Amino acid sequence: MSSPLNLIADPDFAEIRGQIEERLQHWADDLDLQAFADLLDPMMRRVLHGAFQWVGASEGTIWLADMAEKALIAAYNTGSDADELVGFRQPLNQGIISLVFANEQPYCENEIGAREAHDSTLDQKLGKRTGAMLAVPFHFAFGLRGVISCVQFLERDSPAPGFHARHIDEISLSARLVERLINSRLIAAIMGLEDV
Repeated sequence: MSSPLNLIADPDFAEIRGQIEERLQHWADDLDLQAFADLLDPMMRRVLHGAFQWVGASEGTIWLADMAEKALIAAYNTGSDADELVGFRQPLNQGIISLVFANEQPYCENEIGAREAHDSTLDQKLGKRTGAMLAVPFHFAFGLRGVISCVQFLERDSPAPGFHARHIDEISLSARLVERLINSRLIAAIMGLEDV
């Protein structure tokens, strides 16, 4: 039995799928922070802000992989220190978000400071203490492109409220939704239907 979506499949487009994927790969390889910021439209930002708020995060960040630099770069942040945080480079061989990128698996930790893999460099830079972290792989343009993370900061000596399994599901679902929105914009641009 065929899917209703098969009704719109066009064999001519199937033949150029490889070309589309290749073009998007080249585009993603050259993606810089400003181009990514321009790509994130108000709908995508709203999806992310809503998800971060729903899970009780203090803030959320999109990290993009720069394979040439061997780093994840903070490309977008919803917190009060976004101007200082965007552009921060996290080496691919350090920290929890790098593990999420390498393993392509979500990660949730409610006592992040106690984890040996936690890199506190960013906390020190911002003068904050992360209590809990949730991070998921971020795909778009037919590949793994980075990580979406959110954190809860410690307030004085009180523990962070923490994240739960349903929060992992929410951030993962939101990441997939943003992936689809980005892919839709990019494919429309390739076809000349939208300027990105």
